[in-house]
Amino acid sequence: MDIKNLIVDLLNTSFNNSFDVEAPDFSTLLTQNDTREKGDFSLPCFSMAKSLHLSPVAIAQKLSENLPASDLVVKAEVLNGYLNIFVNDKTIIKNVLKEFENNGSKMFVGAEGKGKTICIDYSSANLAKYMHIGHLSTTLLGESIARLYDNFGYKTVRMNYVGDYGTPFGKMIAGYKLWGNDEDIKARGVGAIQDLYIEFCKHEDEDGFMDMARETFAKIENKDPETLKIYNWFVDISKNENEKLTSLFGIKFDDWRGENYYSEKMQPVIDELNQKQMLTEGENGSKIVDLGDMGVSVVQKSDGTSLYSTRDLATACDRFNEYNFHKCLYVTDVSQKLHFAQFFEILKRMGKPFAENLEHIYYGRIRLPEGKISSRLGKQALLKDIVDVAYNKALEVIENRNLENKEEIAMKVAIGAVALVPLKIDKLKDTTFDIEASLNFDGETSPYIQYTLARINSIFRKAEQELDITLNDVKNEELALDEALLSIEAFEIIKYLNGFKDLIWLALQKHEPSIITKRVFDICKAFNKFYQGYKVLDGKNSQTLNRLKLLDAIREMLKHAMHLICIPTIEKM
Repeated sequence: MDIKNLIVDLLNTSFNNSFDVEAPDFSTLLTQNDTREKGDFSLPCFSMAKSLHLSPVAIAQKLSENLPASDLVVKAEVLNGYLNIFVNDKTIIKNVLKEFENNGSKMFVGAEGKGKTICIDYSSANLAKYMHIGHLSTTLLGESIARLYDNFGYKTVRMNYVGDYGTPFGKMIAGYKLWGNDEDIKARGVGAIQDLYIEFCKHEDEDGFMDMARETFAKIENKDPETLKIYNWFVDISKNENEKLTSLFGIKFDDWRGENYYSEKMQPVIDELNQKQMLTEGENGSKIVDLGDMGVSVVQKSDGTSLYSTRDLATACDRFNEYNFHKCLYVTDVSQKLHFAQFFEILKRMGKPFAENLEHIYYGRIRLPEGKISSRLGKQALLKDIVDVAYNKALEVIENRNLENKEEIAMKVAIGAVALVPLKIDKLKDTTFDIEASLNFDGETSPYIQYTLARINSIFRKAEQELDITLNDVKNEELALDEALLSIEAFEIIKYLNGFKDLIWLALQKHEPSIITKRVFDICKAFNKFYQGYKVLDGKNSQTLNRLKLLDAIREMLKHAMHLICIPTIEKM
């Protein structure tokens, strides 16, 4: 059983012996401390003061006095309204390692989300353009949050609401009709399509070109067979390119329906807004929803065409009808904060039951140091270019190492380095992505994490090759605590193991994967401190086998955490 749950049981008993009211939920109040100056666990008593008509200090004192005797708790101290609980090292080490022995990495997962569906809208690339650095945060932050929900048993629907609608497609197809070459497109795919788009944009200020683009897009809307055939071809090529790139990061979307699909589902929403007398006339005959202090949302232009807000309203309604979601999350940058606030408010005023279950998860921006990456388009750094540069630099770093499959390892190092950029810091902070620094094997980087795991794997390989010790031998050995497992360094790791599930839950509640990332660095540092201080492989004996038990737990915790923050694992580096 989890140590925290055992202490919660003790606190419930103490509270029931102290007071005549129902006990609060101690599992949400009790926190595990990283250092033990103020106890291994702390219980703030402030929230109980009003209902109990006592000061937080008096409540903490009462709970301390009535805490049942246990071999788990060494002492409990009252400090400024907190009850600080110190646990017995041997008891907690035995309990945590025993739980890992029984459950493995399952000790880090939960079933809180069973029967609940979470829709997550992220990445949402414009298929008329390349994915660029601006897509890095939405794609990786969205995927990491999806994995956090997966961890607690939710049914997670990954949605890539692609931009496959609008005048840019008119430009591409008009460009194709002017200068296109089928063989070139078949050979170079999206690169050739992009070249046509760029070439057309060079001429769009010339007479007739924008008319041509608009007329071509109108043909798409009106389902002209010839134009629609080219459009579908281009969309398929662009989607496949997008799919290849996101799959490098281990991402697979469940729902690719984008703007084009929902363009035909908007009229019922507009009709409903009319029926509920929410639409008024704006400038130049447009249709708007006046939201008072939140401003005005335009849902239909004067020419009858729709906007993002119209499609988003239709999309949310359709998603709820199809998935009956518990929550629908939208992962985009902070600049769209007002748009989502208005869009959610309109749905509330329409009386939609799911409106309260929509959430916008927004983040800061990522920039590259000037001159670090030269994009093929000469402007915004393309995600594919960033991955290519990271791969080539990673290959240079490992070139002289005695490794097989260097190309595969270099790609995993590159993907980890790129993926960690938006997941390393608080999501609201802006950051600059320095590729050279991100590929360093020292410091708080993805290669450092990957190397730490590879180092633990190498210890197990050495144990098997030189001492004939298998993982089954380690698991079957009866647990015995020696000076290494009773050390401060080992106890730090044990506490990380014990609190890891709660930490994942906290990251989920805050939609903040950087909480996991910070803990991963803590785990790596704690392992290296332990490994430097104590010899692990010292013959085939109980001491070696028990120290390997701890390393196996660290290894599984690291692998689990790396999956949550989208860092590929590497067996050997």
